[in-house]
Amino acid sequence: MKKRNLKVWACLFAASAVVGSSFSVSAAEIDTYTSSQIDPTAFILSAEEGTNKLTEESAEENAQEESGTEEETVEDAMVLGVAQVSDYLNVRSEPSTSGEVIGIMENNAVAIVEEEENGWYKITSGDISGYVNADYLVVGEEELLESVQIRVALVEGSGVRVRSEASVDADVLALVTAGDQLEVLDEEQDGWVLVVYDGEEAYISADYVNIQDSYQYAEEPEESDAISNGSSVAAYALQFVGNPYKWGGSSLTNGADCSGFVMAVYAYFGVSLPHSSSALRNVGTEVSYSEAQPGDIICYEGHVALYIGNGQIVHASNEKNGIMVSSATYKSILTVRRIFN
Repeated sequence: MKKRNLKVWACLFAASAVVGSSFSVSAAEIDTYTSSQIDPTAFILSAEEGTNKLTEESAEENAQEESGTEEETVEDAMVLGVAQVSDYLNVRSEPSTSGEVIGIMENNAVAIVEEEENGWYKITSGDISGYVNADYLVVGEEELLESVQIRVALVEGSGVRVRSEASVDADVLALVTAGDQLEVLDEEQDGWVLVVYDGEEAYISADYVNIQDSYQYAEEPEESDAISNGSSVAAYALQFVGNPYKWGGSSLTNGADCSGFVMAVYAYFGVSLPHSSSALRNVGTEVSYSEAQPGDIICYEGHVALYIGNGQIVHASNEKNGIMVSSATYKSILTVRRIFN
């Protein structure tokens, strides 16, 4: 089972239930408290106690205002952002596309934004801290934050059975233990909770879980077949650095133009591509440059290249330079195309 990195927030609504009145908490506020910071009995006050408490709080606030030392609230200090991407957002070790990918945020994953630096946000998402492209993280939108909240079942026992149906006679799919978290699809069905396990619907006894509001957070990257294949493409292409450029050519040894070079490299891996820089702008799947991986095709006006990582490309440049390595941003990028998905 691929476990999501979900962080369960404290149930702040219990306190309001005690006093029988509504107590709404925004997504941003939920992110600033833990259960240890809230004492439900603090909401139960007699009329006299309430008056005394309000008097004491007012005096304290007045003293803070007079001294000019009013403390900044946790809500003021914390800013949350939500990843809005078609695939996933890379979390890098430094604010640059050359930084190592140390985590990935799937669409709607949430991060604490610490600062902005040259178009990058320094963030912490779950257990991962790093930098993300600011263009793909929506910051400070409370409605969006509320919409991406999910319900999870926090397991509170050891060896709890996950079953195929809502019955003790159903097949056991797995055993989960205290601290494991499963996304909830339906909170209770006659003592059972409908959850997601290993990408499929499953059931777990409601007696052994605590259902909480949560967010999705960054995860450690896993090398996929796409990354492995793309890296192989880049490594293969680099073998031909120094070989000649030839307009209209497609020979990796005797001469190729830019699109002929890309076409010939991918042909080695059994992929048929057009011998045209403009036509290559429409092959595969479009990804953002910030998400570029080795093997992706970088398309420019009248030119095309292969991304090799660390902000660099390999390409058949011109008759003077031949096949060479350059900065991927040496000219404006029109689109990035991914062949292996």
